[in-house]
Amino acid sequence: MATWKILVVDDEEGIHGITRMIFRGYEFEQRPIELISAMSGAEARQKLLEHTDIALVLLDVVMETDHAGLQLVEHIRGELNNHDVRIILRTGHPGYAPEAQVIVNYDINDYLSKAELSASRLLTSVVVALRSYRDIRNARIQQSSSSALLPTAHHDGVLTESIQERLSPLLRQSQRLEQMSLNPVAKDAVTNLSAAIDRLAALLDLANTPASSPERTRFSPSQLMDDILGLFLPESRQNGWLLDYVLDPSLATSIEGNYTQLRCLIVGIVELALLSADGNDLRIMISPDDEGSWRVSLELTSGHPVFSQQRWADQLQYYITQSISQNGLPQGIEHILSVDDQGAIHCKVPV
Repeated sequence: MATWKILVVDDEEGIHGITRMIFRGYEFEQRPIELISAMSGAEARQKLLEHTDIALVLLDVVMETDHAGLQLVEHIRGELNNHDVRIILRTGHPGYAPEAQVIVNYDINDYLSKAELSASRLLTSVVVALRSYRDIRNARIQQSSSSALLPTAHHDGVLTESIQERLSPLLRQSQRLEQMSLNPVAKDAVTNLSAAIDRLAALLDLANTPASSPERTRFSPSQLMDDILGLFLPESRQNGWLLDYVLDPSLATSIEGNYTQLRCLIVGIVELALLSADGNDLRIMISPDDEGSWRVSLELTSGHPVFSQQRWADQLQYYITQSISQNGLPQGIEHILSVDDQGAIHCKVPV
C-alpha cells in the first residue's frame, strides 16, 4: 500500500521518538504514515535523494549549525528545485529563526514552536500539509494527462501553466500572511485574497482536467461541499448573498473518486451560476445518477432553477460545439447535460 512519506529532521533522538509515538497507526485518506528519520541536515539531503516522493519535511532549525535547517530549505527549493514537498519548521530556538522573518524569507508552509507544540496541533498541521501536497500532485498529473490527451490544445496548456506558475507564489504568500499576527481588517483582506486565488486556480485546473484520472481517494461528499463553500464564503459575506448545498439522503456518506477533479467541476458550475444569480442566494442540489455519476443542479433559494433551457440553450450549444471542434473533446459530451420537465438544466458529474 502506498504511504505518505514524512522526513523528520532533528538532532534530538527524543523528538524522533515522540513523533513516532504520535503517528503510530495513523492514516490519512486510508494511507499510512511512513516516518523517515535524519539526525542532521547532511543526512536529510541524502534521504531526499533516496526518497524522491517525500510529501512532508518536519524540520528543526538548529542542528549541526545554527542555520542548518534553513540551509536545507534553500537546498530543497533551490538546488533540488522541489516546490511540491511541504516543509514545516519545528524549532526549540525561536531566537535563531524568528517566525515573522522566516515565514516571509523562506518557502516554508508552517512554523511551530516545540515549547508550545501539542500532539493535536502537530496532527492538524501535518494533515493540512498532506492535503496540500496531494492537491499539488493531482494537479501535476492532470496537466500531464491533458498534454497527452489533447495535443491540439498545446498552446492553451502552455498559457494555463504559465498563469498557474504565477498564481502559486501569490497563494503561498497569502497563506504565509494568514499565519502572521495581523489586525482583523488586514487578516480578513488576506483571507479574501487567498480564496479568490484558490477559485481562479480551480478554474485553471478545470481547463486542464482530463475526462478520467487514476488519482482516486476516499472522501465524504459533505467534506467536499464544505471545502467548496469555504472558497465562496468571503465573497458571499462581502456581497450579502448565501451559498448552501443539499445532499440527497440516498447519496453514499463516503465515496471513492477524484477529489480534485470533482472540486474543480463543481467550482466551475458555481462560478457560471453566479453570473446569472443577480446577487440572489444559491443552493447546490446533489443526487446520485442511475449510471453512478452525480446529478448537480443549482437553484435560487426561491426554488427557481439558475440554468434553464430557455435562457441557456443557445450558449451551451455553442460551448459544446466549440469544445468538440477546438479542444478535441469526444462526441457525445452533450449527454452530460439533461433537461427536466420544467426546463431546468442539470449537469452529470462523473465520480
